Amino acid sequence: MKKIIMLALACLAASAVSARAQKAGDTGAGVVLGAPTGVTGKLWLTGTQAVDAGLGWNSELTVYGDYLWHAWDVVPQPPEGKMPVYLGLGAQARTFHETEFAIRTVAGIAYWLPRHPVEIFLELVPVFRLTRHEGVGLEAGLGVRYYFTAGK
Repeated sequence: MKKIIMLALACLAASAVSARAQKAGDTGAGVVLGAPTGVTGKLWLTGTQAVDAGLGWNSELTVYGDYLWHAWDVVPQPPEGKMPVYLGLGAQARTFHETEFAIRTVAGIAYWLPRHPVEIFLELVPVFRLTRHEGVGLEAGLGVRYYFTAGK
């Protein structure tokens, strides 16, 4: 738990520095495999903050959205490309038989290819269910997004 808190503080402190960050307005679209498997999109608000959303399916339809904070210098950077870590908070709804609402917390790491507008990401998502089957679950996803840059 102490390591998670330290990582959260490091991410928030580093969010004030936007070195090698994305630009506000950059938008990405892609796919994610895991829980849930589906499509994902991401819109950068600043060089360190973004919102993402997804539509997925496993045995149920899932819709989610998160507010994300990125830190670009928390982990050693690769010789080419860039690798931020990020934390986020969001909401999720699942439905097929019954509707279930939940709060999502997100912790992830991404790799940006050096000469292509592509992000590969891995994230762990603790989910705090508020309805139906109350409790906590852990989801994970591995995905890729292609980015369309904001007007230049």
